[in-house]
Amino acid sequence: MAVSKETLALFKKLRGADVCDALDSMGLQDRYEFALNMRPIFPGIRFAGIAHTQEYDYYDRKMPAMTYEEFDQKQYKNIEDGGYSAYNRPGVERYKGGEDEVYVIAAQGSRAGILGSANTLDFVSKGVVGFVIDGTCRDSGECIMQQSPVFCTVRSYTHPMGRIRVKSDSEPVVCAGVYVCPGDVILADDDDVICIPQWIADEVARRAYKIQQKDRVDRRRFYETLGREFDETVELWPDID
Repeated sequence: MAVSKETLALFKKLRGADVCDALDSMGLQDRYEFALNMRPIFPGIRFAGIAHTQEYDYYDRKMPAMTYEEFDQKQYKNIEDGGYSAYNRPGVERYKGGEDEVYVIAAQGSRAGILGSANTLDFVSKGVVGFVIDGTCRDSGECIMQQSPVFCTVRSYTHPMGRIRVKSDSEPVVCAGVYVCPGDVILADDDDVICIPQWIADEVARRAYKIQQKDRVDRRRFYETLGREFDETVELWPDID
């Protein structure tokens, strides 16, 4: 069951804490929160989108010494054609990016830098709203400067070529301890990343919205007590059934 645009719009308003509480209320504690070493590359990243999954596996094809010209020609060339590309495999679609997608990569915690400053910009230009990788984002200084919305478990400068290779695309994966299917909702904020299975997304969004609305009412009262000026976090939302 595909997640509707209306339900996704609700998730874009919600906090991970609201969603986590909603899952708790449904008897689903501690199933869909990513491992605690999954962290944003800079504070303030927030997104919700539809999971596009890929899995990578270790691939030991070490580069021998070669001229720079050979390296430049071979690093992105298919392995079957004598190259070292991590991104190509016969029968596996190469990720191109899509509107409202979150690119979820199960990379076994590898230090091989699958994400970086160039490809994250490319994918964002095609509508991708976030990246979640059990593995590495390299060029992290540039990614921070350009505000690439990346959560990762590893920081490293290591190139992926010859170290890791794409294994599958658009199939269920286990990423940082969470089972993720293509089409699930992925929500991320400063606290962590959480997956919402598509088959329960409507109910989770409804409950999380109510939890957030109640929290706004309570916090608004505290603002009043303190004489604090209201901000967007205490604006009251329309009630839903």
